[in-house]
Amino acid sequence: MDIFTSIDEIIAYAKEKLMLDELDVDFARNGILAVAGLGTYRAGNPDIGKAESEETPDRLIKAFTDECVKAGTVSADKAERVGAAVMELVSLKPSQLNDMYFEAGGADSKKARDFLADYVKASGFGKSSNPAFVEEVTDEGVCVRATGEGKDEFIGVYLAIDELIAYAQNNLLLDEFDTDYARRAVCNILGIDSYAPQEIDNEKIEALDRPDLLIGALTDVAEGLGIIDAANVPAASDMIMSALSLRPSEINDIFDSLGGKKATDFLYDYCVKNYYVKRTALERNIRFKSGYTRLGLEITINKARPEYADAASAAAGNKPAGGYPECSICAENEGFAGTGKCALRKVDIELGGENWFWQYSPYGYIGKHGIAVSAEHKPMCVDENTVIRLMDFVDQFPHFFIGCNAALPGAGGSVLSHEHFQGGEEMLPIHRASGKIKLTYPKYPLADVEVLDWYASVIRVTSQSRQVLREIEEDIRKGWEAYSDEKRGIVAEDGEGKHNAVSLTMRKISNGRYALDITLRSNVKSKKYPDGVFHTHPEFSALKKEANGLLEAQGYFILPGRIEEQMKTLNDCLVNKQPLPDDMKDFALIYNEIIKENGTEMSKVDAGIYIKEEFGSVCERILGNIAVFKTPEETAEFLVGLGSFRKD
Repeated sequence: MDIFTSIDEIIAYAKEKLMLDELDVDFARNGILAVAGLGTYRAGNPDIGKAESEETPDRLIKAFTDECVKAGTVSADKAERVGAAVMELVSLKPSQLNDMYFEAGGADSKKARDFLADYVKASGFGKSSNPAFVEEVTDEGVCVRATGEGKDEFIGVYLAIDELIAYAQNNLLLDEFDTDYARRAVCNILGIDSYAPQEIDNEKIEALDRPDLLIGALTDVAEGLGIIDAANVPAASDMIMSALSLRPSEINDIFDSLGGKKATDFLYDYCVKNYYVKRTALERNIRFKSGYTRLGLEITINKARPEYADAASAAAGNKPAGGYPECSICAENEGFAGTGKCALRKVDIELGGENWFWQYSPYGYIGKHGIAVSAEHKPMCVDENTVIRLMDFVDQFPHFFIGCNAALPGAGGSVLSHEHFQGGEEMLPIHRASGKIKLTYPKYPLADVEVLDWYASVIRVTSQSRQVLREIEEDIRKGWEAYSDEKRGIVAEDGEGKHNAVSLTMRKISNGRYALDITLRSNVKSKKYPDGVFHTHPEFSALKKEANGLLEAQGYFILPGRIEEQMKTLNDCLVNKQPLPDDMKDFALIYNEIIKENGTEMSKVDAGIYIKEEFGSVCERILGNIAVFKTPEETAEFLVGLGSFRKD
């Protein structure tokens, strides 16, 4: 037996005997990997029937810990504690088990007592993974209890843990029955085997709705004592906040019970409070609306996200080391320490009759920014089913917009290996854009078809009918995918493959109508533009080297974190009339245009205004770069040329 087969058999046993919810399987498996010191996973070859027939977990746990010791990830003297920790991960929490016990009648019911006894036997309850805590069975059910024997040098750690436990009770729905259960998990993560309760300032804790100060206090004191080192602080913080959070199945139950906007608000609020969405850090990102641009473009400098200069590096950056999970947005990331997603909580949804899930982005480009992801790891594809899925999404969550990138490297998203959409609860500049040219689709004359007054080539189709919207989108998409125009540099297909695709954005608007924006994209290259004819042109790459995805095409530019310091340097050079340093020579166009437009005499405040004005101007021109047709009139001509549209 190999180590992964032993994990799979434990999971099979837990599903059969311990009521491990299907929604918690990946989460539990990832927890096992963490406690066993394993950085990856691959499917084993388990004997499911044999595992399910076991009366106790003893044989399965021994097989697992033996394999861990053999592999050198667990020392022999720690094997028993690791085995106990594994069973804690795959068993019901005390609150869950006690709820079932009381529902069955509690101590007054033989049925309830027998149920509890059977579960205790099957789970190995009573063997705590940490000597500072004991597991007990009483007439009240099961409990994890601290022995209270601490060490003086760790009092600061205990206090910080107790503050976090109180915070989790106030904000993360941590049940009273689970407080010492969670406290033990935190001690295990820190590697300490002692604990003593401390008196906390409840008023201080009640005033907090984010854990930043508390998790920072815990990691600071732990680092100061040498319990963890600085390099491991982010990982430890992630694991600790996950240990204080509800399990995935519990989150899904609440989400489903609320529905609609209440559900998405709950999940976002929870992800902020459990530190997965680091809202405090995101609020420090620079964001401004460029009022100097014709259509009100918005710009943000996102300091949390790495910058990928090309499609290849973006793809590599989104593939976890070790090949597990398959990519950075796969369902298996939930609870996985290797990708820093222990605190991630996602919810299952159905789109187009298929299993998908929704989760919020830790990068948070826009308000309540999230992604809808196919449960199956399959490549991005925009086809006749895409519009159906987008409509299904806005039917369930009409307060969100949702969209998909073109499935093209260099002209779409950075994760093209896994089908997904992205959206949020925010109006983007393009949503305020009006129609420039109206057309009719004679087959469905009641549908509104407009070429937008926009920089890129965008067609908006509005209808109450799902069928109408699907057919019109398919007509435009297929027509564009096959379209070539040598004079404009548009090539549908060549020896390097297909180059034309669409990105789609869906919203629900007045009277329940669907509004679909179809952006025509191309990733064709030329000798003059080796990165892409319809990509950011070289003279503007100082701001944006990456591909311009769904959000940029809609007027919301995400610039890399380096821009913050470069803005300061640019400001200093302008104010002090100094040349740009060598490492900023690619800002020459921006520098020279500011001076040409505003002269050489300027204050620091004025220079800041001029820089933002110029950034907006550059972003406008980048959108002009990605436009396959340079005017709305040309886009309208393309539609008429398809033979199924007519100009009004």
